[in-house]
Amino acid sequence: MTKRGPAIGVIALVLVGAWAVDATVDRPAPTVTERVQTPMGARSGARSSAWFCAGATAEEGGEADGTVVVANAGRQPLTGTVTVMPEEGEPRQVGLSVPASGHQSVRLRDVLTAPYASALVELDGGEAVVELAATGPLGRSVTPCASSASTTWYFAEGVTTRDAREVITLFNPFPEDAVVDLVFNTEEGEVTPQALTGLSVKGRAMTAVTVGDHVQRRLAVAARISARAGRLVAARLQTFDGSEGRRGMSVGLGAAAPGDVWYFPEGFLTDGLTERFQIFNPGSEEAEVAVNLALEQGQAEPIVLTVPPESRVTLAANDEARIPKNVAHAVTVRSTNGVPVVVERTIDAVAPAARSGVSIIIGARAPATRWVVAAAQSDDTTEAWLVVHNPGASATRVTVALLDGSASVPPGLAAIEVGARARRAIKLTGTVRPGPVPVLVTATQPVVVERDLYAIGSLGTAMSPAVPLRD
Repeated sequence: MTKRGPAIGVIALVLVGAWAVDATVDRPAPTVTERVQTPMGARSGARSSAWFCAGATAEEGGEADGTVVVANAGRQPLTGTVTVMPEEGEPRQVGLSVPASGHQSVRLRDVLTAPYASALVELDGGEAVVELAATGPLGRSVTPCASSASTTWYFAEGVTTRDAREVITLFNPFPEDAVVDLVFNTEEGEVTPQALTGLSVKGRAMTAVTVGDHVQRRLAVAARISARAGRLVAARLQTFDGSEGRRGMSVGLGAAAPGDVWYFPEGFLTDGLTERFQIFNPGSEEAEVAVNLALEQGQAEPIVLTVPPESRVTLAANDEARIPKNVAHAVTVRSTNGVPVVVERTIDAVAPAARSGVSIIIGARAPATRWVVAAAQSDDTTEAWLVVHNPGASATRVTVALLDGSASVPPGLAAIEVGARARRAIKLTGTVRPGPVPVLVTATQPVVVERDLYAIGSLGTAMSPAVPLRD
């Protein structure tokens, strides 16, 4: 024991030193699992929080001119930084100061110019939510930023037909390089491009992958991204030029993991509106899936589907007789045999519908009692809605507070009742003052919240889940 003493002391010093280095180096967050929702706002007592925004452009005339919007739902002001990282060139940083119950925006191309850019948002506390708003010649879109990086990312939807362009952006905010593999599942089978096998994504940078360069002229392109080394964040920019009918733009965060349940509060079928659900099974076992409907009027039996391994199935809501036209509905997609899947909803709006544009969103993973919408606008050019789905067995009451520096509750937006297993649409336009409308939604029982923005008299359909806060 006497001879071993010095050796044990050296080992102890090495371990302490290793701990000190690990505590000071910028390390990736833990891997996201199917039981963890991302994005999700940090608790009020958190000393810091970080958000990762990918998928936008940062140059004049870009397809998706990106703006990072930070909403602070807490009672204390927050400070922090936004570091914009381009595909080529050096990152640039600007400061943030977000008042309590307030918000702040940073336009990416005001910080630097690049064909594509991503942003790392670092704050000195919790109770905040960060979203990415994008505008361009083909309309507008909004997506939550990620609150954690992951070794895997999934997309159920993707199109590379002649009228479509799909770009997957891979954002590595950490110092170490990441190495990833991209695999695509199409209507003609699996595609593993050699150029996207062992792809290097530089540290503190991003890489934009134009999917059509590797998977050409495909109507159904699901994607699976796996990191051999490092962790990252993946988003998708999908555009349609209108030459084949649909026209619009959608930016969306991927799913960090497949899951058993996916929620979509908004749904409505009418002439000119097409609604589809893309259900992707990236695993090696067959998935049995039930699509449950909550109609505002009447009832409908679930739609049962089988999704083969490593395959995608499309459910066209307009072709289902049990989903009535002109009756709003919410949809819950549930795996009934425990095989997790990834689900996205696509809505195309063309004439004679009153709206126009394209929306592609990933479903929400779990109900919560508090939700935040950071990027929303309500004025003469934009119609803003919140859609609340209560999947529980008892009624709930919902209150909407504006994050305008005072957390005020406008008349008519307090204690709104939402029945058991029901949905309710809340129109913000005409109720709140014109301008940016970041809001905090609280409920007495767990609910799911979606934010929908419709351009008035122009192209643009921006829909996405709100972001829950940790209790």
